Amino acid sequence: MTSLYECFNESKGICTDSREMRSGQIFFALKGDNFNGHHFVFEALNNGASAVVIDELVDGVDIDDSRIFFVTNVLIHLQNIATYHRKKWGKNIISITGSNGKTTVKELIFKVLSQKYSTYATPGNFNNHLGVPLTLLGIKSNHDIAIVEMGASHLGEIRKLSEISLPNYGYITNFGLAHLEGFGGAEGVIKGKSELYKYLEETGGLSFVDLSDPVAEKNCNSSHVNFSSNISFFQKSEYLGVAFGDETIMTHLTGSYQQNNIKAAITIGRHFNIEDNKIAYSLANYIPDNNRGELFHFKSNRIFLDAYNANPSSMEASLKNAVKLNQDLPHLYIAGGLLELGEFSKEQHQKMIEVFIELGIKNAWFIGEQFMDTSKPKIYKFFRDTFEASQAIKTQEIENHFIWIKGSRRFALETLLKDL
Repeated sequence: MTSLYECFNESKGICTDSREMRSGQIFFALKGDNFNGHHFVFEALNNGASAVVIDELVDGVDIDDSRIFFVTNVLIHLQNIATYHRKKWGKNIISITGSNGKTTVKELIFKVLSQKYSTYATPGNFNNHLGVPLTLLGIKSNHDIAIVEMGASHLGEIRKLSEISLPNYGYITNFGLAHLEGFGGAEGVIKGKSELYKYLEETGGLSFVDLSDPVAEKNCNSSHVNFSSNISFFQKSEYLGVAFGDETIMTHLTGSYQQNNIKAAITIGRHFNIEDNKIAYSLANYIPDNNRGELFHFKSNRIFLDAYNANPSSMEASLKNAVKLNQDLPHLYIAGGLLELGEFSKEQHQKMIEVFIELGIKNAWFIGEQFMDTSKPKIYKFFRDTFEASQAIKTQEIENHFIWIKGSRRFALETLLKDL
């Protein structure tokens, strides 16, 4: 470990994909169900890898070569060296998990804390058993604080990621209906996400909690900070406004479901002694991107696009907000299928259609096999995939509409924009 860590300190970072290898990086030859990094060890060395970490012999590779580190398990070694690096760095980590809103609240907190501290945050969605170690290894000595996003689809994963990242602080956004297949139902989701609370309880850490959420109140650890109470919200056009302390601002966020994300950023900012005016500046200047809750004009249409991910809870919350927007325009709703629901899939997709009906929505399109095995009201349109929906759009004249688009990442719903 010590010699590899010394090599890491002298390297230009970590790489797990030889196709993206840069000279001077350490290549970890990871294995999965459909790939084996050991097949690309020569390629990594030829591309200038400063070291290669392997756990099986590779023909033609001399394990006595100083660049070769032969270990018992490459993934575990990557996780261990990430924890070792985290300990060496030794400063504060805020871990974030939850069913919805992890990335948005991570970005909001990052913007706020960056007003005073050199802050590092999980890049993209590097939030699993591989992404969290890579996130930790990206922390530099000059960083004052790090925000680590943690995702999970099974019990025990949040506990494992906590043991890898050793957070001092934690925040659980919510306990929604995500990854029901892996968690085994709603109670499993609560138990799985609460593993962060339990870890912080055992290690003397502190959690940030919205005590108005009965699930959070019941499961949080004893050492916690309740959300700031003097925060109020208002709606102006499509966007959410917020008032706290002496500050009143408009954000670029839409939907009441964003209120807790904003409350968390304010509460955590205040805990770390960020002045309210600087918090307000950060919130006002945050603009969603990467297909996450974007609201924009496209040709003659006003479009809300959230094609990064979806589960039953997030889709219902977003939908209930969308019906209130741009009521002077005709509405079109395009919903993509919801994944990782297992035995709950048919039930949850049927419930989602019923939500559309209850909200009085007339013009709705549903994309994905997941919706095909449900009772299909004749007023709605159903498509097996995004391409099929795209072809249908080309036959329509959809102008001067408000269009809501949300679904799981697999459906790449943002590709529909070119046809609208």
